[in-house]
Amino acid sequence: MRYILSKIKLTISAALLMLIMYSCVKTRSGYTDLTQVSDFVILMGSGTTNFKASNILVNTSSPDTIKETVMADLASANSNNGAVTVTIGIDNTVIATYNAANGTNFQPMPANAFKIVSTSITIPGGLSHYGTSTVWIFQNQLDPSVSYMLPVSLTDGGGKKLSSNQNTIYYNVIGNPLAGNYLQNFYRWNNTSDTTTPPNSTVFTNQPVIVAPVTASTVILPESYMETFLGVGISLSITNTAGVLSNPTVFLDPTALAAFSANGFSVVTSPKLVGYQIVGTAATKYAGSRFRVFCVMLNSGAATRTVIDDFIKQ
Repeated sequence: MRYILSKIKLTISAALLMLIMYSCVKTRSGYTDLTQVSDFVILMGSGTTNFKASNILVNTSSPDTIKETVMADLASANSNNGAVTVTIGIDNTVIATYNAANGTNFQPMPANAFKIVSTSITIPGGLSHYGTSTVWIFQNQLDPSVSYMLPVSLTDGGGKKLSSNQNTIYYNVIGNPLAGNYLQNFYRWNNTSDTTTPPNSTVFTNQPVIVAPVTASTVILPESYMETFLGVGISLSITNTAGVLSNPTVFLDPTALAAFSANGFSVVTSPKLVGYQIVGTAATKYAGSRFRVFCVMLNSGAATRTVIDDFIKQ
């Protein structure tokens, strides 16, 4: 039975391979002429169909460098093919084309925000082989309110042909107009949900924090108690109508809820936006906007923790 199943799988695989190759090669009298297939080089994960997969979520308050592996693949009909060295680089000319086609406003990534470790990639010879390089992205050099694109392209195929649609990886960072530098005021009450009394626990004011973007419409507010004990924050989403921001909403995303559950915490009163003011424009980066958030939770010992956080954009 195993032999029959293996034979069936082999037959199906061979049929699929022949179907794929049919449009690329010549056939005659029962055999495929692979000598007519041209060698070509592609970048894995490239093309606009992989745009979403090429999104990079950055935390601009982190000094850590994001490292992305760039893989060049050689498809060849010649198993005796020697090594090929290809070249990669940044092709910012594609940004305007992408923006025009998709109604976006991506900007080139600043030169000090990235580094290509090696612009040369050597691919060993054979039917299908690959080589790699690495792109470093220095996230603390990026403005979180700006959407960036870093188009890494094959600029030279080392004598091999390049694909028409698989030679650029569209690395991209989605900016958010409310992301950036804030001052935070924090007030905490232990064993009570009554905030009409003075806080009986931690208080701090005017502490600099970074509010990081998640998407073009959502940022993460670094709520101090949750961030300290659970490593998560509160999501803030907005509606952006041609630069006019409205409808701010706060909530706990699935990652935050999972952290609550995993650590034995629970939510008594979900985050509420008890006060807010949106001022300025995109030109002023909405400086002066402020958001006041209230939340009640139980910690792992079932003790009540009530918090209020003020976030003021700088």
